[in-house]
Amino acid sequence: MGRVFSNGPSKDFVINPFTKLASEATQIFIAAPYVTRTDHLLQAARSGKRVDLLVGLNAATSPAALAAVQHEPNIRVRYYTHRRFHAKIYLFDAAAMVGSSNLTDGGLQSNREATILLDDSEGSEAIGELRAVFAELWEYAPVLTDDALKRFTDAHKKFTVADVDELIGGVVGKAEPPNINVASQKKTAERIFLESLRRQVYEYRNAFTEVLRLL
Repeated sequence: MGRVFSNGPSKDFVINPFTKLASEATQIFIAAPYVTRTDHLLQAARSGKRVDLLVGLNAATSPAALAAVQHEPNIRVRYYTHRRFHAKIYLFDAAAMVGSSNLTDGGLQSNREATILLDDSEGSEAIGELRAVFAELWEYAPVLTDDALKRFTDAHKKFTVADVDELIGGVVGKAEPPNINVASQKKTAERIFLESLRRQVYEYRNAFTEVLRLL
């Protein structure tokens, strides 16, 4: 059976299984609407692990945390701007965590959460379903380019306005999960080609730069 972590009085901190699994895995896939901590991901990437990070660009996400991993060769970052992106999924080689925990200090250590840990021995079917959910969300999410990160960083300073989602969506472009609006799934051939090209350029640029530096 899976075990639940809640950051409760028994010190069942979410960060404990998270750091253990991240250190043991060869691949890490995370979907988290709120992101303020990327230090563990940075450490994992620099030890040779592949990291795919799907984030929400909103008032709670830290531009500095994203900037810290933006140019790491082994880390790819994509995003949504709409509050309806609400999934918190952590996938490792043979385990997964799913629940209420965001990739923040609160989600990992201080907020009362309810996050379940599953492993392949008893939760393989559920883990497979989580992988499918992540893959779908990842497929429709735009790549976090340097330009998008800069515009998000600039917008983040203006969060006194009433509708944060509209502000961010206006400056970096609206990006909603595919189930929000059926029309959002209808991509033209040109849009598909340009987005695919953009992904290749930005997601493989860091690895190319690292190889070039070594050479």
